Amino acid sequence: MDTLSIDQSEPLPVRAPASVAELSALVTQTRAAKHGVYPVGGRTTLDVGLPPIKPGVALDTTGLNRVIDYPARDMTITVQAGITVAAVQAALAKEGQWLPIDVPTPERATVGGTIAVNQSGPRRFGYGTLRDYVIGISFVADDGAEVKAGGRVVKNVAGYDLMKLQIGALGTLGVVTQVTLKVKPKPEASAAVVFGCDGGSLGPVLDLLHNSTSRPVAVEVLNAAAWKAAGLAPAVAAEWIVAVGFEEKAATVAWQRETLLAELNTAAVTDVAEVADASGLW
Repeated sequence: MDTLSIDQSEPLPVRAPASVAELSALVTQTRAAKHGVYPVGGRTTLDVGLPPIKPGVALDTTGLNRVIDYPARDMTITVQAGITVAAVQAALAKEGQWLPIDVPTPERATVGGTIAVNQSGPRRFGYGTLRDYVIGISFVADDGAEVKAGGRVVKNVAGYDLMKLQIGALGTLGVVTQVTLKVKPKPEASAAVVFGCDGGSLGPVLDLLHNSTSRPVAVEVLNAAAWKAAGLAPAVAAEWIVAVGFEEKAATVAWQRETLLAELNTAAVTDVAEVADASGLW
């Protein structure tokens, strides 16, 4: 039997239901035994949240991995929670669309797990987080019943906003089984401006970025050790490294990049460099 340790817990038996009905039955049985249910997906964030406090099962959702509905013209997609983020992005890319959420190891991370930890990355500065994209959700509650909230259309104001309860709940309020997401057109171009500065200049530089007439989708500040450890390019010899990203139509990206470069002319920065395609930087 496959077992799994969550956050250094005692090994838990792994159960991998192939359908929502099987998942519901498993939750019902586990509750009757007064054991815990610990949902897991791609197992990329097992150290997030509190460790298990009682015996139970690790409920593997990766068997629920289908695209349920994808009306591309409506710019929504409905998927089962065990599908990987990379698989969703691949399906959306065929229609020139994407979900603008940065997730580490997207080839392993599942949509349900990403929602459970409310994971996001540098692009949340311009695009927001999953709370801005989940418009419908289904989950199995502790009595084994499947609960549905929201819908498959963007304009949906009926009922309680139960979606928000599940986003960041770490699986404590139910096992997410299905989700409907708003998506966006893929940007025509991306670029970044990277530069360095010392500790004394960092505050004024960030003020400059805050007041910039450009509109970046990502602003990241890393110290020299972090930049080097991540293996990021270009090489910058400074105490702090700032990366500013733009994504939009090609003409808009070019204007914003040039605008920021002009504003940096009077700032205490060094090693200013441009990254022509920043799609992989974040």
